[in-house]
Amino acid sequence: MSKNDKSTFVKGAFILGAAGLICKVIGAFFRIPLYNMLGDGMQYYEAVYPYYSTLLVISSAGLPTAISRMVAERAAVGDMAGAKRVFRKSQLLLAIIGVVTTALMYFGADFLARSTVGPLATPSFRVMSPALLIVSLMCSYRGYLQGLQQMTGTAMSQLAEQAGKLAIGLFLAARWMPRGLEYGAMGAVAGVTLSELLALIVVGAFYLFRKRDIELNQTALSEPVSDNNIIRGLFAIAIPVTIGASIMPITGIADASLIKNTLLSIGFSEVEASMRYVALRSNVTNIINMPAVLTIALAMSLVPAISAARTAKNKKAIHTVSAMGIKLAMFIGIPCAVGLFALSAPVIDLLYNIDEQRLAIASALMRTSAVGVIFHSLVQTLTGILQGAGKQHIPVVNLLIGGVVKVVLMLTLMRNPEIEIQGAAISTTACYIVAGVLNAIYLIRFTKLKLNVMDTFIKPLVASLIMGGAAYFSYGWIHARIPSNTIATAGAILVGVALYLIGILWMQMFTQEDLAFIPGGSILAKLQFRNRA
Repeated sequence: MSKNDKSTFVKGAFILGAAGLICKVIGAFFRIPLYNMLGDGMQYYEAVYPYYSTLLVISSAGLPTAISRMVAERAAVGDMAGAKRVFRKSQLLLAIIGVVTTALMYFGADFLARSTVGPLATPSFRVMSPALLIVSLMCSYRGYLQGLQQMTGTAMSQLAEQAGKLAIGLFLAARWMPRGLEYGAMGAVAGVTLSELLALIVVGAFYLFRKRDIELNQTALSEPVSDNNIIRGLFAIAIPVTIGASIMPITGIADASLIKNTLLSIGFSEVEASMRYVALRSNVTNIINMPAVLTIALAMSLVPAISAARTAKNKKAIHTVSAMGIKLAMFIGIPCAVGLFALSAPVIDLLYNIDEQRLAIASALMRTSAVGVIFHSLVQTLTGILQGAGKQHIPVVNLLIGGVVKVVLMLTLMRNPEIEIQGAAISTTACYIVAGVLNAIYLIRFTKLKLNVMDTFIKPLVASLIMGGAAYFSYGWIHARIPSNTIATAGAILVGVALYLIGILWMQMFTQEDLAFIPGGSILAKLQFRNRA
């Protein structure tokens, strides 16, 4: 694999990862004050998302991946005109899908609301429905640009989306909330829809601005692929990816429908059941999903990079990119899991204004869910590798198996009054463990990939455990002297991050070649290898 190709892959992942982290921070500034504003009224907001996400995967999961891969394959052989035709056909297809899904949510709003938290959520479903068309159109641009490894457009649109949601959503929620909690939730949802429109405008403007540079040297193959073959190719990739991406939103619908009802069936009151559901979905899940931003960025960069290497029949490049992707995923996922486990209560207390009972429940759920962060990171990264390698059906089957395990475990464990809401967290963690292990087994067998287990898994785990212990004890030490949870938590995080980076450098997890392709890696290389001759 050429130095330029590997650098492009890592740079793309870095751009998307950095944007994703900023987006998550902005998202936290949206959801945390929104939660503090609405309280248990968040159930109206949370009720919409599982259905929205499920309908959205039709346009936002499979087809952008298919576009990205097909564009990368054509660009790899110099057929830029063919890549442009893929983009145009996908735009039309996504517009049709967007109109259909928008109509389904709008006209089915009353039924969807009644199937979750009740008819008060109906306006939120209707206000959210136009976002399905907007995101569908936006995904065609993102998929095309990502296939050409132009990640900046996607990053800019993500930042615009989150900034718009923060400003517009909170404003409308506060403006409408005096009419009732359900109206406050509707205002927040309206902010989401308008923010998606802003993101579409930004990515469209980026494409128009960069169009001349991107398509400057357009050439076409002597025998261009027909329009029918383009559509068939898009569907062949998109359908299994879409099915796979819909599994977790569907299990989210199962969560929304089953968790609260199961808690009520074992003796909890309506208030107690709602409190536990909101603790899991609003207080814990949002924090637990933050590390996924970086591994999603990895997966999005892996698809076109591996697809281009596969088109060029370069097995060495496939192995190099795959190994680097997995190593970066573990470099991110393992310390995040350990850190969230060690500082579960302080982090939740820092972010949310909640009472002691809810804090105790949420922090226990956080510790259970933190274990799943490692395997969630692995699932996302391996899915990107397998999709780029043309084996997009494998992650679908494995995640489906994990989803079945999740639902069965959840229904079994939650009926035990001593486990109750913990059963939902345990089952989600089990889902990712099953899917991650099965994906890893297949990838190793299919590609004959050889991983450096010590560098990829053992070193980040050892460094993370040291980090977690130091963060846990430093929090107690600081808090005993400065009785401020904010200062103690920030201090503990700084101590933990510093020790983790020192441990990684001391154990030399990354080679000099690896560091040469990581932004800022030259500085780390000087520190890590300064004593070498």
